[in-house]
Amino acid sequence: MKTSTRPRESVARRHNEDNYFESINYHHTGAPKQWYGIPGSEAARFEDVVRRFHKQRLLEVPDLLHRINLQISPAKLAALEVPIHRICQNPGEFVVTFPQAFHGGFSYGFNCGEAVNFATPDWVQHARVANERYRRSGRLAVISHDRLMFTLRANEGRDTIDGQARTILREELRRLVVEDLKLRDAAYASGVRDISKLCTPPANKTDVINIAATTYDDKRICIACQHTCFLSAVGCECSKKDIVCLRHVAYSCQCPNSMKYMIEWESRDALEALLKELDAELGPLPKKRGRDLPIPGGAQVAEDRGLDPPPSLEEQARMASALATPRLPGTTAGPL
Repeated sequence: MKTSTRPRESVARRHNEDNYFESINYHHTGAPKQWYGIPGSEAARFEDVVRRFHKQRLLEVPDLLHRINLQISPAKLAALEVPIHRICQNPGEFVVTFPQAFHGGFSYGFNCGEAVNFATPDWVQHARVANERYRRSGRLAVISHDRLMFTLRANEGRDTIDGQARTILREELRRLVVEDLKLRDAAYASGVRDISKLCTPPANKTDVINIAATTYDDKRICIACQHTCFLSAVGCECSKKDIVCLRHVAYSCQCPNSMKYMIEWESRDALEALLKELDAELGPLPKKRGRDLPIPGGAQVAEDRGLDPPPSLEEQARMASALATPRLPGTTAGPL
């Protein structure tokens, strides 16, 4: 939760929430706030525009889309057929944003507001999308995705998750476990040493996420993709602190794999036992399985199809003409 006071014409640049959480914003007092939002279902269109107009910047800063320093004119977005909605928030009013929705705006004067992130039961499917995007761009997540999934599992018996959301959670857990076990086998086959019988790291505590847990997580970040290693990781004798996730064993260092070793926070026996539980709860594993498996009903993510060329002179002329008479949807348009 955060409370913010903003001076006149203060700008909130376009962004979506960390881990694709929902957010709720309350306006306590002061001047109105102008919001502009792009629905999460249309985030891919916005990202395509960013790729076209910020090609060089994206090469320099791969996670540009995840930084709160990006601003594109609403009129330009509308001219490029990116669905964008606006609403003016007055004191005493709430604004809610949904997963992956890009939003931003400005204040008409000094005001004071309050905002907090939250998650509904079906948010898990969006969390997975965010986690994969972060790993591809090398962005450190605010909350460890894997830890959160296993903590939800540990608290599943408290009836705080409905039936459909429980199924989504179990599917995600099964995906995480299957991937980890397969990548462990591949790492061992490549020469990485198994030291599980020689030493055991502190076990994961999944009953609650507290400062001790997050502090420990900060010490096990993959140096290649910035993912928090939760189930296992690979280290090397050449470094006392650097580790990599199992997807990036080849990126750890130049040492031969015979110098590298597996760190297992969750034993194979424990993961295989959990997998049996999940299989019993969910049924047989589909033939197509892996980290690229689509999520039923999940959020749509822009494809990594590279950077489009900048618009031609003719396209720029048409855009300039459209920008001369911008047309934006009214305040009653769809959700942010």
